[in-house]
Amino acid sequence: MVRTWLKSGSAVLAVVVVLMAASVTRADLLKGQPIFAQNNTDNPIWVAARYVPPGSTSYVNAGWWRVEPGERVLILYNNGRYIYFNAHDNQGADWSGNEACGVVRGERVNMFREDTGCGYECWTMNFNPPDPD
Repeated sequence: MVRTWLKSGSAVLAVVVVLMAASVTRADLLKGQPIFAQNNTDNPIWVAARYVPPGSTSYVNAGWWRVEPGERVLILYNNGRYIYFNAHDNQGADWSGNEACGVVRGERVNMFREDTGCGYECWTMNFNPPDPD
């Protein structure tokens, strides 16, 4: 009787392991670097980015993430060393550059490049008030 119970117990364990493995998707196994946007201004900002999503080797453009004043928001997971940003607020402030150009929700934007390093540690892009002219 003990042998019969062990055999059926092993079968149950095998079924549980298979069912658990089936619930793990490919996306659960992909690594990506968490990228945050920090708004250090007095106005809400909208952030766009050009980045490589986990599991890919090609850049994509995405946005507009709204970030409130003083807020730090997880906006994406990056699989590349470099990431490109554009941001603006409703008062005319603009954070842009000439390192890349992308189309985000139908809007063509110029972006600046940041080096986020080679690892998967959390990384934050700080958006500070523009220098007064």
